[in-house]
Amino acid sequence: MDKVKIGVVGAGFIGQVHLEILSTFPDVQIVGVVDVEKGRAKAVAERFSAKVYDSLKQMREAGVEAVYITSPNRTHFDYAMQALELGFNVFCEKPMTISLKDAMELERKVKEKSVVFQVGHNRRFAYVYKFMKQKIEEGLVKPLSFQIKMNRGELLNPPWTSDRNYTGGFLFESTIHLFDMVRWLFGEIEEMYVLGKKSVYPDIDDWAIAMRLKNGLIGTFTSCAHASWMIPFERVEVYGEHNMLMNEEMEKVHFCKGLGKEVESHDFMKVDFKEKWGYVEENRLFIDCVKEKKTPPVTVCDGVAVIRIIDACYKAVESGNAHVRMEG
Repeated sequence: MDKVKIGVVGAGFIGQVHLEILSTFPDVQIVGVVDVEKGRAKAVAERFSAKVYDSLKQMREAGVEAVYITSPNRTHFDYAMQALELGFNVFCEKPMTISLKDAMELERKVKEKSVVFQVGHNRRFAYVYKFMKQKIEEGLVKPLSFQIKMNRGELLNPPWTSDRNYTGGFLFESTIHLFDMVRWLFGEIEEMYVLGKKSVYPDIDDWAIAMRLKNGLIGTFTSCAHASWMIPFERVEVYGEHNMLMNEEMEKVHFCKGLGKEVESHDFMKVDFKEKWGYVEENRLFIDCVKEKKTPPVTVCDGVAVIRIIDACYKAVESGNAHVRMEG
């Protein structure tokens, strides 16, 4: 069996999650690890029988054909551009970039190259959201409106989490996944009314957004960065005609089938998080796309679209013009 030779840039938590999954695939060979912290790079490389490299170029010379970019947010753009120039297939963790300008430049570069470029929006493959998507596509729930919340308990750990220069801003952290869910579950946004303020941290840490989609759906999106991890801190509620879908983070999902009817519930609490959060499937699909030279399930265009929404939110609050009409 020909194995896809993989390298990873960034050996922190999420990089190791991907490596753990990739190490179980019989058609993958983990070749190299790049990380600015050499001690961590060495330890992780030894764990997965790989080598430590100093650069993407060295990994390319060693025969690596696909690279995972799992380094801090602000480094994604530079590493991705380097990887594309070197001809790698790329899996780039979210956020793809921390600015719309960089996202659009990266999109242009991807289109120049005949490689696979996948963005790490794992929620699309999480059990609870796949269940919602299935019920919507089957017509069992026809969404009319929705509510979404994505809270964070604090911006204290790691200590750079509240530094917008490092992360791009609070909305580029976990919250970005739920903006992607808006597009994936419901459709494209036409207009928003955006409110935000700095309550506890130097970054804008409280958000309240009203949305109207191009298909006529309306919804609300709220996010708070100082909520003390009270659960459920992630929830999507979908309202149809006397029926409803709702999740409790990625642990449980509920389907109310109608007035006076039963509620169907699924509990995934005992399932390993790598599986139920969608990491296993997104990795499997990326490797398959590399082997078959297919378009990945989350494209660079998807990456640009969600960053465009976040960019519009920050501009709305910083300009004082809360009403936003989205382009296109």
